[in-house]
Amino acid sequence: MKSKIIAVGVAALAMTACDMQAKSAAISPNSTDDQKFAYMLGAQFGGQNFVALPRQVGEPLDEDVVVQAVLDVQKANKDTTFKVQLSDDTLQAVGARYSNIARERMNKTRPDSATMASFAGDQAKMRAYVDSVNKSLPMAPATPVTNAPVKLDANSTDNQKFSYLIGLQFGNQFVAIGNQFETEFDVNYFVLGVRDAGVKVRDTTKTLQLPEDSLKAVGERFNEKMKTIREAAMKKQQEEMEKLKAEVNALRGDTLVNGMPAKINFKVKATGITVKGETIEAFAGKPLLIFYFSATCGHCAHAAPSILEMAKEFAPQGLTTLAISSGGNSKSGIRKFMDNAKWDETVNVMFDESRQFGELYSDGYVPKVYLVNPDGTYKQYASFEKDKPEMKADIAALMKGQNVVWKLDAPAPVDTAAPVAPAAPAKAEAPAAPAAPAK
Repeated sequence: MKSKIIAVGVAALAMTACDMQAKSAAISPNSTDDQKFAYMLGAQFGGQNFVALPRQVGEPLDEDVVVQAVLDVQKANKDTTFKVQLSDDTLQAVGARYSNIARERMNKTRPDSATMASFAGDQAKMRAYVDSVNKSLPMAPATPVTNAPVKLDANSTDNQKFSYLIGLQFGNQFVAIGNQFETEFDVNYFVLGVRDAGVKVRDTTKTLQLPEDSLKAVGERFNEKMKTIREAAMKKQQEEMEKLKAEVNALRGDTLVNGMPAKINFKVKATGITVKGETIEAFAGKPLLIFYFSATCGHCAHAAPSILEMAKEFAPQGLTTLAISSGGNSKSGIRKFMDNAKWDETVNVMFDESRQFGELYSDGYVPKVYLVNPDGTYKQYASFEKDKPEMKADIAALMKGQNVVWKLDAPAPVDTAAPVAPAAPAKAEAPAAPAAPAK
């Protein structure tokens, strides 16, 4: 079994209960294309996973729990105070257990060397053998479908927890597809498709409310729609990049030998997260430590506690610390990163929503750390972990009034008489999250 099938996709969600229920929905000649598409997605997700996963893990999914998880995801996306019913730790643990179960069952279907030799390279025979062994493996009985809401807790069965995990993945994929189409598809039609797929799996004489040719036609129409959306998004992103370049050119000022601005321009736009303001002007004229990060970057998460540690150590001596999140993030993602890092008021946090700071002072890789003198000149550190001792020594010196100096060598002159070997790409810790097209 491929581990991605049961990978946890809801890392920050915690425990509570939910009584959200699906509303009645039905497909008719008057149903909209959006309703039919939502139904098609549900039928595909349900049909694939109600068949494949039981064979892999040895027990059918609990359909009611799967549907409850889908509805919980929908509610969580509408109400930021709502939390899904199982904690991240519980979801990760059950995902790991079922991955091991699937791996053990898969190993049992592998033919020994003698059996493999008897196939003489005939792939059809090998597939038939694997399928036959797979069907002979024990299968737990299915949980009866009640169509009732479900409440889970730490004492729920492993099957319920695993079914909830899969339902969360269903729900998150459904929401993500809606975001791609810039449409909020009706979750009730998605649930209807999931339910109908479950009925069809249990009784092959049953049919879906949309025949195969209709499902295929709906899928083709939405494929074409996605092409149009992507083309429009690419065009808009290109226009935004051209606008951004014009903005930062006006902010760049004098440059260093490596082409970067010689000073931090405090008129750079930034959206306040823990502080008010639309620029970083409030931080001008003081010794400043800037941490440029992405909320989705593991290296940044690893560095974040050390940033807090340095901020606390030197704040009494006059150091101000500013963390700026890269433009590809979201405010909710930034706040989650802050919570995980246990940052307090010692670290001021802003969002490079305009992407001006990143365009001027970053090469697209994070984390980046800058120590800024009161006059705006600064020093950038190539590697946070490697340069941390130097960084702390520089901060200590800056607190005593000694400005930091970024010593850069001028580029070597190019010998035009000799061929120039292509430069190797610069190594960096992790790329920043890509900027999302403006809506």
